[in-house]
Amino acid sequence: MAVETSTKQMALTRDTGPGGFMERVVAVMAYTANSVLSESGTTAYHPGRALYARTVVQNPQQAATSGGPLIVMGINISSKTTYDEATQTSTCTATDLEVQSQIMTDWNGLAGLDTPS
Repeated sequence: MAVETSTKQMALTRDTGPGGFMERVVAVMAYTANSVLSESGTTAYHPGRALYARTVVQNPQQAATSGGPLIVMGINISSKTTYDEATQTSTCTATDLEVQSQIMTDWNGLAGLDTPS
């Protein structure tokens, strides 16, 4: 029986052990925060993006925990995730670059910015 996407993806947020998905998210969020801090001040919404980046740098573990549900639902992550119904665990094969791309795509939302199109 197929499980809901949210069930499959939220299992990734519980993958917190060494080398687990969320440990990777911690590292990639910190790396991405550095990229945001290096972007041009003329980038749309830069002040809010940079403020969030500083928060991430100060506590990447907390940022990853808070942002995990949004990040795991992104297409770069969900398309590379498989779910084991017997153990109720998920495995994600997304590369670090794919995880970084998802985090960058979600950055404004993670920062809580209202960015109407």
